[in-house]
Amino acid sequence: MPFFGFIPSAELLSSIQTAQGKKNSSEPLYPLRDKTALLINEEIIDAILTELVRRFPASDKRDTAEKLAGYIKSTVAVLLKQLMSKSSNDVVKQSIEFSEKSLFKDAEGNFRVGEHLDASLVTNLKQSYAEIKAGNDINKAALTESYKQFAEATVRHFMSDFNKTLDLGMIKRKAADLGAAAVTKAVHIAVDKIIPNLNKAELRALAEYHDTLFHA
Repeated sequence: MPFFGFIPSAELLSSIQTAQGKKNSSEPLYPLRDKTALLINEEIIDAILTELVRRFPASDKRDTAEKLAGYIKSTVAVLLKQLMSKSSNDVVKQSIEFSEKSLFKDAEGNFRVGEHLDASLVTNLKQSYAEIKAGNDINKAALTESYKQFAEATVRHFMSDFNKTLDLGMIKRKAADLGAAAVTKAVHIAVDKIIPNLNKAELRALAEYHDTLFHA
């Protein structure tokens, strides 16, 4: 099944695998869950956005993308710290199982952290990247829409679905839903500002780098 995935740092991969190995132990596992969730938030934004804009020449698009990366990181980190609390291992096990489902191996055997995606979305993105790399003009409106769909799927997986594993009360659940909606809205606004205005060099940087993150 097609998926998006970035190569995690040694620290993140170790955190996920340690939690998996200790799933049935009696020691408190919530500190490992908290550390893993915060690291995923940091690294997924770096993988999708920060690493991409480093490949762009300096411009207002680069500034917009860097601000967005900072905004999402801080918003999600604050929210996670509010939502995550001391939990029994029975509750934490749900989060560990969630992280197991978010760990993939690519064709080269590398571990990647990510999510399953709709096959047509991955196909559309891959076709756009191939066209860009071939030097052809592409439909930027269609590419913009694909990135919005990808953003929605990623927020749904790493925020909404993950938050369901935390055994939240009603007030925290409401805060979690509002946080996910705020991040989705911010990304949509930024995608509308960035993608339609990319020049050929920036589109090529996008295609060459992001092509490595989507696996058919």
